Amino acid sequence: MPTWEGIEDASTMLPRIWLTRLKDTDVWKPLRKIDCKALNESRGLEDVLIEGGRATAHPTEGTITWNFVSSRPPMKLIPATWFTQTPNPKSKNKEFILEPLPEVDSLQIELLYQNAVRASSSLGEGLDSILQEEVILESDPTFKVCVVRNGGLIAMRKKPKKSVLFGLGEVQITLQRGYGQYTIEGEDDENALGDLTHVMFVIHGIGEAMWCKEEVSTMSMRDEMDQLRMTVNKRKIMAWREECKKCERQKQPFPPLPNRVEFIPIIWFDKVRSPTHSLMSSLTSVTLRTVPALRSIANDVIFDVLMYLTPEFCEAILQCVTSEINELYDKFQTVHPSFKARGGKFSIVGHSLGSVIAWDVLSIYKDITEKNAPKGSADDQIRIDAPASPPRVPSLETLDKTENDHDHNALPGFKGADDGKHGTWGPTLPKKMTQTIPFEPDLTIFLGSPIGLFLTLRGAHSVFDEMRAVAEAERASLIPCDDEEADMVAWSPGGQSAPPPVFDLSPIICSPFSLPTKACYNVFHPSDPVAYRIEPLLLPEGVSNNDIPPPMFLSPDGKSLRLHVKARQVGDQIFKQFGSLSNLFESTAQNAAAAAAHADAEAARKMANMETEKKDGSAQSSPLRPNFEGCIRDRQVAFRLGGRTSRVDFQIQPGVIDNEYLSAVTAHSGYFSNDDIIDFIIFETRSGAEDNTE
Repeated sequence: MPTWEGIEDASTMLPRIWLTRLKDTDVWKPLRKIDCKALNESRGLEDVLIEGGRATAHPTEGTITWNFVSSRPPMKLIPATWFTQTPNPKSKNKEFILEPLPEVDSLQIELLYQNAVRASSSLGEGLDSILQEEVILESDPTFKVCVVRNGGLIAMRKKPKKSVLFGLGEVQITLQRGYGQYTIEGEDDENALGDLTHVMFVIHGIGEAMWCKEEVSTMSMRDEMDQLRMTVNKRKIMAWREECKKCERQKQPFPPLPNRVEFIPIIWFDKVRSPTHSLMSSLTSVTLRTVPALRSIANDVIFDVLMYLTPEFCEAILQCVTSEINELYDKFQTVHPSFKARGGKFSIVGHSLGSVIAWDVLSIYKDITEKNAPKGSADDQIRIDAPASPPRVPSLETLDKTENDHDHNALPGFKGADDGKHGTWGPTLPKKMTQTIPFEPDLTIFLGSPIGLFLTLRGAHSVFDEMRAVAEAERASLIPCDDEEADMVAWSPGGQSAPPPVFDLSPIICSPFSLPTKACYNVFHPSDPVAYRIEPLLLPEGVSNNDIPPPMFLSPDGKSLRLHVKARQVGDQIFKQFGSLSNLFESTAQNAAAAAAHADAEAARKMANMETEKKDGSAQSSPLRPNFEGCIRDRQVAFRLGGRTSRVDFQIQPGVIDNEYLSAVTAHSGYFSNDDIIDFIIFETRSGAEDNTE
């Protein structure tokens, strides 16, 4: 029996391979095998969800649309069984570029091939008559397909219909039956995972208008999410297989399949930066034509921050992001109708300026949902650093204050507009937003976030401190006076005296401010020039920088710190203790006399003031600013903003050899490929992660 050339699939029933591409100049690429099977089962007559529900194939229209990325253009879709082999000039392994033939031609070519197979079989009549047959391509009548025998090889060839000079110099293209074996990166890992249980909406930051350009090598947010998804799936499966091997050695049952996590990018730049918008046309007209590369950075990257600092465009961006999340939230549940019934969770991740947008979106959610919320019940426990129900402060500053005459950020009964206190933790908008996101996030993760800078500009520190003062005053109002304590003892059960209740009178250190999320993490690279901390703004304004607790190191389980990081922590503690002792001895030796003289002078001044007050009889006591120096050293702080975690600021563990200036170049753009962050996301989004607390 002769040998065929170009027959990758010799099966009797040749399955169709579905291919896709974006532009006519792109190479056709096959879909995932599981998606090809689903389309073949539908016989190409109805729409089919592909890519794990992220896209929908429309075989009758020949297109693929993306369900969760509205800005992504549709792709072309075509089925094929026969292909032309064209040498790939870029390939060193002599690989071919496969160009699918239309189905109308493939049917005729397949019929000719089957006739040739039967003719060349043991009971066939030979190939002589078959070699004379030819098929004129309906898609291109200037070409034909025929069976060609070259020595011991037989092939299907495409060549011009009319030969010139008896076929001398004629170009013949070999046809291939079937696509052959292929693999799609990430398909096997995703298919091996269990149910989809977690969705993360990821809001991009500055510069997305530049990263989406084809000539820029930096990955866009959409591409980063595709890569992150594949990396997370791969690590989940690898860890699960290792656990299976361990269980097999110990003769224990295998662990359940790991859950699947979906990452959905929230793209807002293209809607705010529409080329038809008057702002963009004005920006283009005022931009100088010199050094275009540098001016492109200013217009495509820095301009995003300037836009967000403008109330009108801040509102437009927040409305865009909120509407996008609502639309994708509904669409996701249409694609996965049983997601919430299975206990699925939604989370929000913000990168760079996207983290500020995420903060403001949650501020609006807090302002709307808690507008008429009660303060709580009398059974709420009194907790240091985390009162059960802090008083509500409106988070949004509006330019239009016709509805309310009072300061939107003032606390009732405490300092407000009268003493110059003015601040907000939310955005300043032309008018209040009425739309908000449809869920409370299970996780809120800020990556490389400048939130601390924005909150400082908004004056949020004084507002957070005011909330702490109100919480402390509320706690003090619940502590009974001496007469009430006596009544409590006298009326104790059984008629016997009971010990009086013990109340903690130590000052509240951390502001009770929180956002509507079950857990909040502010994650940053130590060398990221754009990242800022949040925790210092939640501490009293009187706390010195030396007393502010350092950020926690990011680790999946809160314990697995690298050896060199532990060694560095020990070294820092020893240096800090040694430095404190040396400073103490030096101060004692050199400044003892000066300190004594200063104390004597201060005592004399106070005695003189007391004598003056006694004579006047009208001493006025001015409120003193509380002194919080040293109040944190022996206490473990717990920030309510963290939700089920006690801390908010987390820094990525540095490398063994890590130059902070060299790391600063790539620190801000490398979060989604960082191993620590990927492991952290896997750990926090695993099944049962809500039971994990630090």
